[in-house]
Amino acid sequence: MKRSSAALIPLLVALFAPSMAHAHLVNSGLGPFYDGALHLLLTPMDLVSLATLSLFVGLQGAEAGRLLVIVAPIAWFCAGVVALVSQMSGSFAAVNAGTLIFLGGFVALGLNISPPVAAAAAAVFGGLLGFQNGLELRAADADWIALIGTVAVVLAVTLLISALVTSYTAFAFRVVLRVLGSWAAATGLLSIGWISASGSS
Repeated sequence: MKRSSAALIPLLVALFAPSMAHAHLVNSGLGPFYDGALHLLLTPMDLVSLATLSLFVGLQGAEAGRLLVIVAPIAWFCAGVVALVSQMSGSFAAVNAGTLIFLGGFVALGLNISPPVAAAAAAVFGGLLGFQNGLELRAADADWIALIGTVAVVLAVTLLISALVTSYTAFAFRVVLRVLGSWAAATGLLSIGWISASGSS
């Protein structure tokens, strides 16, 4: 028992030892491409918004899902490039939270739209998220290679989720997706409340 307790000491020291912190962009040590990829994977709100967008478009059918996989990464990349070269600063967290409310609400209501309209929605929402992401990358002195890493994750997430959604048509599965949409909308509403409270304090 004493020997096992002594073996835990180095582990606890390693866990609680101070290390260098990196604001906004995670330094993976593998280069800017992987730093950009990890940035999206470790940004919960952006990831939830992207997943909700994929749910919404995937529910519109296979054709809309295929358009999403093409349109969303392109819109994300173009908006991210604009953010990288612009002189704008600040946060669009409230806009992203509002986007999540709309997307989650659409999923919860089971809204059906045509594939071209779904592709346009993917372009708009993907562009909003990409612009915010580009501002964060520029604030962290990242370049377009990190943006490409982020877009690669966008492509993977949209492809996997939309393919999963379009491949299952069972009623129970659709009900689960609508519940997830309501949770996403509630998350966006909670985020707006938190942003408002932070701004007023």
